[in-house]
Amino acid sequence: MIFRRSFLAVFALATGAITPLTASAQGAPSQTEIDGQSGQQSAQIPPQFRADAERAMRYVLPADFMPRAVSAISELQGRNIQPPNSQGLGLQDMIVRASQVPGFPDVLRSHGFTPETFIIGMTTFGMTLAASNGQVPAGMPSPNPTNVALFKAHPDQVNALMQAMGNPPH
Repeated sequence: MIFRRSFLAVFALATGAITPLTASAQGAPSQTEIDGQSGQQSAQIPPQFRADAERAMRYVLPADFMPRAVSAISELQGRNIQPPNSQGLGLQDMIVRASQVPGFPDVLRSHGFTPETFIIGMTTFGMTLAASNGQVPAGMPSPNPTNVALFKAHPDQVNALMQAMGNPPH
């Protein structure tokens, strides 16, 4: 559950501009078609949030991202290493703060991540999932088609990562 709080802050960044996935989120990619269409929500999107969202939606997740992320989260939880509070932070500030948490970079490195690739990857994962569930404001960028294809090819891995984050699929 430690990652759910921090991870969901990605969606709020500074403004709450995106409705975060909650424990009762609707469906997972195995139950919901991932089509990259934006939701019907309308919100004023701050420039920094838009830039971070565009960066995340352009990022291509490595093919083995989800299983490695599950392993990294599990080890972090087992070691009781919690990411810093990222409420209101942009991606770069989250990366800097995460880099400063004792043990956090070392665990990530043991799973093939840097704080940057992990934070951006988790943001990309979450935003792709949110887009698939219609939970992004109108006008936001569509997910990278490579990531959409990865989700469609591996719904079990999507569900496993959601569970590891403390957000079980329904």
